[in-house]
Amino acid sequence: MPPKSPEKRSKKAGSGFPGLDPKLFQAIKKIPPNPVTGKVDILDIVKYMEQNPNDAELNELVETVGRLDMNKPKVDLETYDYKALGSTIKHLSSWVIQLENTGFVDANGQPIEPDQAQNSSGVRPTFAIYCYDDKTAYRITSQCVGLPDSNFVLETLKRAIAEPTIPLKPCLPWFLLISIKLAPHVPILKPFLDSLPAPFHWRVETREEAQGVNDGVHSLNEAGVRNGLVLAEKAKVAGNKAFSQKDRKAAVKAYGEALSWLLDVLAQKPDTADEEKAKKLQAVCYANRAAAYLIPGEGIDPMKALQDGKDAEKANSGYAKAYVRQATANQLLGKKDDALDAIARALRRKDLENDAGLVDRFIELMTDGKGLSDDEATFKKWILDVTINDRKSSERLSDIEGEWKRRCDQHFSKWKC
Repeated sequence: MPPKSPEKRSKKAGSGFPGLDPKLFQAIKKIPPNPVTGKVDILDIVKYMEQNPNDAELNELVETVGRLDMNKPKVDLETYDYKALGSTIKHLSSWVIQLENTGFVDANGQPIEPDQAQNSSGVRPTFAIYCYDDKTAYRITSQCVGLPDSNFVLETLKRAIAEPTIPLKPCLPWFLLISIKLAPHVPILKPFLDSLPAPFHWRVETREEAQGVNDGVHSLNEAGVRNGLVLAEKAKVAGNKAFSQKDRKAAVKAYGEALSWLLDVLAQKPDTADEEKAKKLQAVCYANRAAAYLIPGEGIDPMKALQDGKDAEKANSGYAKAYVRQATANQLLGKKDDALDAIARALRRKDLENDAGLVDRFIELMTDGKGLSDDEATFKKWILDVTINDRKSSERLSDIEGEWKRRCDQHFSKWKC
């Protein structure tokens, strides 16, 4: 049986998305390019879709690409005619194939945090092999648990050539640089690589080049982090403006865009200072979006506000408004105890125990908006109830010091002789 030739692809409208209607390809042009790479990659399309869920053209595009991927015949990597791709080689084009550790999984195959890996049994490292071209487009990414074997590496390389990620087409580079981390697999890779047509050539990177790649990735990540933080801040400001105008829809969209940029920042493994900055801004944006969901009127959504408040607390547990948003949302949902618990949780923190705004909100909830009574008998009976007689309330108030205790002591002082 003769080897299969590279599959023929439609060349309509010069589209890089094989087989797509030119009208759909036009939809991609409306997507802003990545501020770091200057191009529109798959992740940029996904992000735009998240921010514009009602864009009919792009929804149709995603469905079409999905059908393309599902319906296209799977390539037989063993019989594929790689030599026929000689005509696709562009002078000086280059690819790099790399291996990276991506984290850890537990005995059940579930991802775990690195700091938990040392204290868990059955933990295994995970790795990714990825191949990218000189335009920083990722042709293929393969994940594996444990270090890959040589056959897995070879299969990944063949897929990068013959079955790359849509919308990329099968082709060969002029030059392939193999990561020094994959050097142990060269004996298996060499026969295949040496069989590919000239002017294709390859080699394993030197240690100096490996360091250069690491430095380059670090520089690219630094640029991505800086741009992501700037764009997130810009989107947050737009959200604040919309919120000030009581425009819930626009505010929610802008804060969502900011959060999307911050997820990108955190995914790029920023340094400690930038990670802290991103998480603090993330907490602010979650809390602000929660406030937008709580704008009175049609479309108010305390459930979404509650979730955003919780996410704000996860991002920065020292951010007071994260707890205030949860309290307000729970209050609207008729869950007064949960509202009080949220504020109490904040006031137990040493960094928040002196926050006057939190104490004001706590007293407002505890007194149903009446405030601390100026009548001696009424106040003393109330303080006795909330600190001793009501078990749930007394447990809630345990270990709360700071401004709350000072406020109560100050009120008591009115009746001291």
